[in-house]
Amino acid sequence: MAKYSRKEYKFVKFEKSDRKGKKYNAVLENRETKRQVKVPFGDSNLPQYKDSTGLGLYSKKDTLDKNKRKQFRARFSALKQKSDFKNYYSSMYYSWRFLW
Repeated sequence: MAKYSRKEYKFVKFEKSDRKGKKYNAVLENRETKRQVKVPFGDSNLPQYKDSTGLGLYSKKDTLDKNKRKQFRARFSALKQKSDFKNYYSSMYYSWRFLW
């Protein structure tokens, strides 16, 4: 899983992913070089709790099922507890924050 330091990169926008099987890309920009990178996240074949990216391209897959959300967060809570989750942008960060 690719990780991008929050000190080195800033979030720019969300866009529909061009990668097969992914819902969105989070576009990040390097603060010094201005080079942009894309972080694909979200499986396009699976539902999510609520699409809060602002684009709403996959809102039809919103479940609003609190039990499924609880199960997802329980599976990945160990990742959230790591300091990496707080200091870096990653596909898991965006899935956790904007889909679940």
